[in-house]
Amino acid sequence: IHPQFRSSPTEAPRQILSTLVALGVVIYLGFSSSNALDHSSAQHAALAVYFSFLLFCFLQTRDLILTWPHPGLWRVVFGSCGFYSLCLVGMLAADRDDARFVLHSLFPGIGTQEEFDSGLRDRIDAVMGTCKLSSAALYRQLFHCPWFLAHSAGWAFKMLIFRDYYLAFYAATLFEIMEVSLMHVVPEFEECWWDSLFLDTLGANLMGMFVGSQLNRWIESNQSRQIEKQERKHIPEEKVATNIELGKKFNWAGRDWKVFTSLKRMLQVSTAAFVMSVSELNTFLLINSLGIADNTSWCVLLRLTTVGFISIPAGAEWFYYIEECDRRGDRSVVRLGPSLWMLFWTTLLEIAVATKFFPHHMHAEIINAGNITGIPYGVLVPLIVSFALTLVWIILRYNVFGCVFGAKSDKMNMKQAQWQSHDILLGASIIPIAYLFAKGWKWD
Repeated sequence: IHPQFRSSPTEAPRQILSTLVALGVVIYLGFSSSNALDHSSAQHAALAVYFSFLLFCFLQTRDLILTWPHPGLWRVVFGSCGFYSLCLVGMLAADRDDARFVLHSLFPGIGTQEEFDSGLRDRIDAVMGTCKLSSAALYRQLFHCPWFLAHSAGWAFKMLIFRDYYLAFYAATLFEIMEVSLMHVVPEFEECWWDSLFLDTLGANLMGMFVGSQLNRWIESNQSRQIEKQERKHIPEEKVATNIELGKKFNWAGRDWKVFTSLKRMLQVSTAAFVMSVSELNTFLLINSLGIADNTSWCVLLRLTTVGFISIPAGAEWFYYIEECDRRGDRSVVRLGPSLWMLFWTTLLEIAVATKFFPHHMHAEIINAGNITGIPYGVLVPLIVSFALTLVWIILRYNVFGCVFGAKSDKMNMKQAQWQSHDILLGASIIPIAYLFAKGWKWD
């Protein structure tokens, strides 16, 4: 995607200055740590290695697809996620006790396994309170618990990734289905009906999407001023950043993902929503698998920050990838961007770590499901029915069998989305999901 090592030849690397500053930080961490094997020494050692790795990425790695506000920021983001993936590989090679020991040495705030086991139910009840709808319960969820604000901030950030309301709604719905489907494995997914429906789906999520869209517009206006400033200075084109989104390859304020224009495009967009939802799901799986008693521990916040920021260029790279595949044709080879690959690799590693360290209560619930999926039949059957109806809708809408047997697939693939009579199947597929939500929500 990016043939040039640096997007702007005028960028001053400041290698000597950056190296000296980093050396000063590393020396300070080394000399300020105690000789004893305590939490402070482990933290200083980890910070020194982390800072050195980020210095290498800042100076020596290739620019990513984003350059605003500075390309070095995104190189550091890429390095941070790379370092996190190496930590996951190390945890995967250890057993659960050793992994928790190292994690607790670096982040004592995660608590002990006993604190996690004994306080799990109390933490859920403290957040949920009563599920009877009342003004006191609403006030509690809005102003006493941090989750309404967390949901809003999360979806404001995700709009930097998706930059499209349709895809954001799609991903939000997909994650809500994951929550209600995996409630037997992840107890934190238990929610009151009014909290999930009104405060989360129709409240915090929509508010966060709106704030995120306004933030995208603000970024776009700043990029516009930057380009105008470069044009007024008559800077030669070869010395201007080649992959600034506005006026080049992207419009930061929004993207047209063309979700329903073809079966291929719908599957590509669905892949983006699915990967992002699984990445978000991994946060809860890791908390339970590693027995992290405090959900606001620094290790959780750092994980959310690292994966969240790498998802921004990853989303841009996926959009560019599918656009280039359409432009060049199926026979051409288009490489995945580095951020996209890093996000995918990290997501797979997180799934592997969470699966290896599944605690006893998660194993027991999976076995009690009585089938190979690990999902109870009361949840699995509505999912299968909804999927079957959606599959039939896809076959009819995109004339799948006609394309296979040589019908005019090009015309079919490129036509714009238009509602047809068989689209009622897509509406019918919502009914089993609605039943699933009604069954999974807490009502009193």
